[in-house]
Amino acid sequence: MPSRNIGRGPRGRTKAVASRTTPPAAKRAPRVRTRTGHARGLPPTYYTSPEIYALEVEWIFRREWLCLGRADEIGTSGDYLTLDLLGEPLIIVRDAASAVRVLSAICRHRGMPVTSGAGHARTLVCPYHNWTYALDGRLLGAPEMNHTPGFDGSQCRLPAIRSEVWEGFIFVNFDAAAPPLGPALAPLTALVRNYDLTAMKTVRTVPFDMECAWNWKLMCENFMEPYHHVGTHRKSLEPHLPARLAVTLDPVGPFSVVHMPYRTRGASADGDRWGMPPFPEIGRLTADERRRVTLLHVFPLGLITLLSDHVEFYRVFPEGPGRIRLEKLICVPPETAARPTFDREVGRLIDGFLTIRDEDVAICRAVQRGLVSRFAEPGRLCHLEEAIGQFARYVAGRIPDPRGRRRAASLTRRAPA
Repeated sequence: MPSRNIGRGPRGRTKAVASRTTPPAAKRAPRVRTRTGHARGLPPTYYTSPEIYALEVEWIFRREWLCLGRADEIGTSGDYLTLDLLGEPLIIVRDAASAVRVLSAICRHRGMPVTSGAGHARTLVCPYHNWTYALDGRLLGAPEMNHTPGFDGSQCRLPAIRSEVWEGFIFVNFDAAAPPLGPALAPLTALVRNYDLTAMKTVRTVPFDMECAWNWKLMCENFMEPYHHVGTHRKSLEPHLPARLAVTLDPVGPFSVVHMPYRTRGASADGDRWGMPPFPEIGRLTADERRRVTLLHVFPLGLITLLSDHVEFYRVFPEGPGRIRLEKLICVPPETAARPTFDREVGRLIDGFLTIRDEDVAICRAVQRGLVSRFAEPGRLCHLEEAIGQFARYVAGRIPDPRGRRRAASLTRRAPA
C-alpha cells in the first residue's frame, strides 16, 4: 500500500492556555453570531492565499489535534501505516505492548525514511544503512557505529509525536504543550456512546483517484452543511435527507454536530443510495438515532458520519491553499463484517457513495475557481449553514491577520436589514 499524504479551543479554556494559542500581535476575532441571520463566511482569500495557508499551518495544523485515521488499521502488534502530514513522514505503529504510537519515519542517521506504505514488522529497519529501531522508536542496532567516538545508541530514537486515541480515532498534535484532547471531546463522547465507535472495524478505504483542487476548509464546509442538498444533491440525497429537516447543535467544544433526519424510514429499502442503510442497524441506537444521519466535524480536519448501520470517515490531506487529497474510510460493527452477504452489501454502499462524491467534487472545484473572482465576498449564511459559521469562528480565532489588522473583520459585518 502506498504511503499517504495528509495535509480546539473548547469553552472553558484557561487564560494561560488561551494566550499560548493566540498570535502575539493579534487580537481575538469577535464571536461569529450563528443564529441571528447575520453570520457570514470567511473572506475568499482564506481559501486561495498561500500566505493564509502558511498561517494555518503554523497556528492551526501545528498546534491543534489532527485526526489521522483509525486505530484498527493497525490492529495487532507490529502493524504499521505510513503517511505524510504537513511534509513530515510519519509512522503509525502498534508496538510490542499493543500501544498505538506515532513516530517520525526519518532515520536519525542520514534522513532516510525507515519504511513506507503499510504492513507488519517486528522492527523498523532503514534501507539505507540498516539502522534498526524497535516499534517504540528505540535504536536497536547501527552497524559499525561502535567505532564512532562519542556515539551513544541508547540516546538515539525515532522522535515520537504526541497522540491520543478517541473512540477508535487516532489524533496527533505537534505541540507538546497543547491541552489534552479527551476532556475537550467529552460532550461528543456522550453523544456517540451508542455507536460503540471503538469496536468498529475499518473494512474499506476508498481513495479519491482524481485531482482535488479545492481548499481544505471548503471540504469541511461542504461536508457539514445540508443546505446544498437542495441543489447539488436534489435527485440523490434531498429525496431521502431533506435539507429543511436538519438541525445544527449549539457548540459546546471544538466541534460541530448536524443531525439530518430521514424523510421516512420506508426509504431504507433503497439500499443502493447513500444514507440508506444496506446493513443491519446497530442494536444499541435510540429511535432518534435510527431515524437520522449525524455529521461530526472535530476541528480542524476530523469529518465523521454516523449512520444507523455504519460509520464513515474522511481522511483529509491538505497540500496547499487550493489542493487536498482524500480517502473515505468505511467502518462497521464486527458482526456486520462477518455477514456472508457483506461484500455485496458494501459494494452497493460504495456505488451509492461514488454518485454523491462526483456531485460534490464538481461543486467544490467550481466554488474554488469562483473564490478567485474579484467579485467574490463572504456570503450571508442560511440557517442551514450554522456549522459553517461555527467553523469560521474557530478559524478566525486562531490565525493572525497577515496585514496586522483585526482578523477576518468581515465575519462580523451585518447583513442589511
